Amino acid sequence: MNFRNINKVIFSPGTSIKDVMERFNDTAILTGGKGFGMIVNEGRECTGVITEGDIRGALLSGFGMDEPVTNVMNKDFVSAETGDNWHSILRQFDHGVKQIPQLDKNKKPKDLYIYETFSATTRSIPHIIRARVPVRVSFSGGGTDLSHYINKQPTAVLSSTINKYCTASVLIRQDQEIHITSKDMGVSYRAHSINDIAYGDSLDLIKATVKVMRPYFGFDLETLAEFEPGTGLGGSSAVVVAVCGALNYFRDEHHLDLYHIADLAYQAERIELGIEGGWQDQYATAFGGFNWIEFRQNEVVVNPLRIHRDTLLELEYNLMMFRVGNLHDSSKIQKQHLTDMKSNENAKAEQYAQMREMAIEMKESLLKNKLKRFGDLLHSSWELKKVINNRVSTPQIEECYETARDLGALGGKLLGAGGGGYLLIYASSLYQKAIQQALEEKGAKLERFKFGSKGLEVWSTPR
Repeated sequence: MNFRNINKVIFSPGTSIKDVMERFNDTAILTGGKGFGMIVNEGRECTGVITEGDIRGALLSGFGMDEPVTNVMNKDFVSAETGDNWHSILRQFDHGVKQIPQLDKNKKPKDLYIYETFSATTRSIPHIIRARVPVRVSFSGGGTDLSHYINKQPTAVLSSTINKYCTASVLIRQDQEIHITSKDMGVSYRAHSINDIAYGDSLDLIKATVKVMRPYFGFDLETLAEFEPGTGLGGSSAVVVAVCGALNYFRDEHHLDLYHIADLAYQAERIELGIEGGWQDQYATAFGGFNWIEFRQNEVVVNPLRIHRDTLLELEYNLMMFRVGNLHDSSKIQKQHLTDMKSNENAKAEQYAQMREMAIEMKESLLKNKLKRFGDLLHSSWELKKVINNRVSTPQIEECYETARDLGALGGKLLGAGGGGYLLIYASSLYQKAIQQALEEKGAKLERFKFGSKGLEVWSTPR
């Protein structure tokens, strides 16, 4: 606490017991209902304390009302030092006292702790809340997770998360202002309150998330992404889920589970900002690991897959991820894709049914450790995806993919909506060196990755 009336409880050495008692009538309400004072010398050092109990004991012992307070004060008193933590102060209260002077290193009074108003929580160190979310790799079923399709036909997506992350950090402010900073983009934004947030820059996605989460306090929010946007890893959804996760920490009894967080992330991205896309990214990043995500008419069910560790290690060993092409606008691609879907629904429905069957078989291949079959299905699924959406690939991507296949790769696919990003290749280690050299000559860059089993993680750390 900060005892603003410290001078009212300070007495000089010559003050009489009578004067102290009169002052107690004015200060008792400030000191927990009991009279209390500190006696200081000419150098303002605290040499003793005086309480109502000390005075009663002195009067019973024969001291007179005009006796100087220094003759009856308690010289062996309990005190705290400036900078003591809440735990050490609690230990001082354990002596049975109700008021504890806080003194600096020169024994000068700086504050007064009163038991009735002291709370350990008010003495706690401010904490930063951090939330970390991984991006995802979608193996099959992508594109069938649009609302237009799943409102009519249940579908599913097979995906996993990898070790590329977005971290959101929140520190509560003492005012209602909201300060947002993206460390990877190097941009910042501030608003006087949540009601003053306005769209119009590269931080709109984070602003929309804040609006959807509706925090009741001001805060500093910082995000750091280990990936570029528009590369097909569901990065924008990872940013939104990370911000949702960090702000969810403060919701107490209204805490959201992962399904609610994924839905709110979808609301912020797809509805609040109108960014076209499906449902898989928000659920994949929130839950983490290998999942079979089912999209039914009225609900989503995330099924974690119990894939044998040997299978995961071998799959990880055989997969190569190449950065290829330019960044893409997934919303624009998805909007064109949705238009095509609506214009030829009967033909698309048959193709989507094939995509779903391939996804089921790929899931079962992983569960049964049939990785060669998985690689073949990855190829078939990619070929079907190009039929469904002829904008998903580019000449450079096709050239890289066909080169990898000619050099021994079983299959692969472009991650995300298409046009550029990451090209995933499944190949035995026997062929990987030649594939890497050939694709790098075509401008593709190999990036190593590992699978991750964790989704949203939230923790706190002292400021």
